Amino acid sequence: MWYPYTIIGIFLLILITMPKKLTIKEMYYSAGVFGFGTWLGDVLVGDVFKGFQLGPSPVTSPIDYIFVAFVPPAIGIIYLNFLTVTKSILYRWIFAVVSFLLEWGAVASGYMTSKGWHTWYSIPVYIFVFLYFFPLHLKIMRKN
Repeated sequence: MWYPYTIIGIFLLILITMPKKLTIKEMYYSAGVFGFGTWLGDVLVGDVFKGFQLGPSPVTSPIDYIFVAFVPPAIGIIYLNFLTVTKSILYRWIFAVVSFLLEWGAVASGYMTSKGWHTWYSIPVYIFVFLYFFPLHLKIMRKN
């Protein structure tokens, strides 16, 4: 159970210490959108289709809720905070790869148990999210 605590601590430290380029309003709005998307995806794949399970027991513990509610929005906020028009496509791919590696780490550490969901199934989701959805989200958010 060290994995979720370590990842939460790392992302909390990054969020606190990074230079802020997003406004508080943009961070709150993005966290809500990203958190909702994560919860929706995790509920559908993990609970409805029984594709995976977080934590060591079939009963969801508070750390599982905190992990799902905090880590994906934190990754998204960090990504958007440093995303600029001049960022290369490499920047976007790096975040897709890092997200895949974080999911792989959850499986490798035993925190996430696959029950039909293979880690590589997430690759198209990460590509879509980091190459298309997050930049579009920032563009729409800044337009208003």
